[in-house]
Amino acid sequence: MASPAQSMSTAEVGYLQGINLRAFSELEGAERAFASLYLSSPDAINTLPQREATIYELLADNAEETEHFTENMKLIHGWLAENPFQSEGLCVFACWALDYVQGIPLSVSVPDLLRVGPALYLRPLAELQDEYENFVIVVADNRATRILEVTSAMAETAKKVRGDVTNAVRKGGWSQKRYARRRQKELLHYAKEINEVLSELIRKKKYNRIVLMGSMETLAELESVLDQPVAEKVIGKRTTDTAQGEADLIDEAYELFFAEERDEEIRLWDRIKDEYLSDGLAVVGAKDVLDALHLGRIEEIIVTRDAEIRGTRCRDCENIVHGTPEICVVCKSDSVFTVDLVDELVRRAELTSAAVEFTDPIEGLSKQGDVAALLRY
Repeated sequence: MASPAQSMSTAEVGYLQGINLRAFSELEGAERAFASLYLSSPDAINTLPQREATIYELLADNAEETEHFTENMKLIHGWLAENPFQSEGLCVFACWALDYVQGIPLSVSVPDLLRVGPALYLRPLAELQDEYENFVIVVADNRATRILEVTSAMAETAKKVRGDVTNAVRKGGWSQKRYARRRQKELLHYAKEINEVLSELIRKKKYNRIVLMGSMETLAELESVLDQPVAEKVIGKRTTDTAQGEADLIDEAYELFFAEERDEEIRLWDRIKDEYLSDGLAVVGAKDVLDALHLGRIEEIIVTRDAEIRGTRCRDCENIVHGTPEICVVCKSDSVFTVDLVDELVRRAELTSAAVEFTDPIEGLSKQGDVAALLRY
């Protein structure tokens, strides 16, 4: 079977937004025939034998799934042997039944996990894609402007704009006024040039967020000339020392970026809550969200980042329900096993083009089971 990332190079796969979660979501079986490995660092490979031993113990009563796991780990170890760990994080997927193995270098570290299930475990990748959306940083003072593209937590300079706006000096009378007017024209022309670069960038690459950083005077002039499509994407502004190192500037930009991310999560929950209270297009709780996903009604899901929500999947009819019944509620088979229901929601959301927003704990959301959603109809 072709890999969902087959058309991308190894380097490109590391870009989180380029990972095709929908294609991965389409890989599914009736039993625990898939293995998903996430590694935080090269050293984490040394702890892999212990995690494997634990899974073998837990699968001891199912010979067929034990065989799948054994063969899956052969594929994974083979991939690790042939591909040096040279990224911040790594995940490797395998399914012996499909003769399938895929490794994905990641630009950020991930928790160490080894999971078996009826599908690939995509929740960590979905969380990373949600948390590390691509955005633009503008670092501007009167001398020059650097425009940085941040993709998957990695930044590179997309464009530089020279300013060379002369510093304010003290002169008297008419000379002072002529100097001030000339300087203001220089600053205005410089700000318009930055705006043109930003307009072209977001038009070509569809960035949704821009962070402005730099000197107060330059940022004020820039904001006054921004085209509306650009201005609407500015999510934060901070005056800062532009001479500091790029890593420090990016850290400051991420503070603004994540602050907006948290605010956006609150706004989404408030919208869902208002819809639900007015008997509108919203559902709350894992059962109702799962039912709405089955029908393709979900527009956007919000779920607490560390939520532990259990579901049950039937090997015979493949039905999934919220909770942990001992027999299938549909076909009455006792051949069932528990699953991470958040992961199931992620997969089904991908297959129905629904968005998933992971959030820090919100009291009202937590009281409703840590998951809710807006509906399309």
